[in-house]
Amino acid sequence: MKAVTLLAMLLLSAPAAVAQTAEPQVYKPGNGVTSPRLLQEVKPVYPVSAINSGITGVVTMECVVQPDGTCTNIRVVSGLDSDALMQEAQNALKKWRFIPGEKAGKPVPVAVTIEMSFATAPKGPLLDSGDVAKPGPGVTTPKLEREVKPAYPDDARAAGIRGTVRLECVVLVDGTVGQVRVSKGLDVSLDAEAVKALKQWKFKPGARDGHPVAVQLEVEMSFDMR
Repeated sequence: MKAVTLLAMLLLSAPAAVAQTAEPQVYKPGNGVTSPRLLQEVKPVYPVSAINSGITGVVTMECVVQPDGTCTNIRVVSGLDSDALMQEAQNALKKWRFIPGEKAGKPVPVAVTIEMSFATAPKGPLLDSGDVAKPGPGVTTPKLEREVKPAYPDDARAAGIRGTVRLECVVLVDGTVGQVRVSKGLDVSLDAEAVKALKQWKFKPGARDGHPVAVQLEVEMSFDMR
């Protein structure tokens, strides 16, 4: 009888032991852990109601990029005065795909912060408008202070696509980049990465008579196999 009782106790305790399996550790970039790299971006839907209400801004989210490149554990850190926009941002992020972060050469779950912008128009004056100057007599050329290299999507690299994307942009009076336009493209994904990178560049702005002015500038970004 004692043997039967002992067996029953073992069987009852087994599921509890399985349930206590530890969750995988989630890392943060740094200290030997590489950051995930964006592979596929999906733009959020901009609800007409929010556009008509003039709601613009940035939704900041945290998520965990899993070893398979998907996003989980998504939560809004700071949002906008629109539940619809915050929900659309989360829906879009669920569809993003990454090259996962690694530790010691192996993919691991990595926590990252993602921002999604909702804007109805580019910041500042538009390309080719009368409010934008061009380098020349009396107008100095903006000087690059911070450059961000474009990502090279794996599919484009695997396909052997290489070359140069030519862009035009407006360097604003604060040295940030406003509207960007692709004047000579190379590939849809590479063009998008070039635009994304250029928007993060920072310049010492151009000037006229010693005063900063918005200046239209041409920029080239190269993609090669090295």
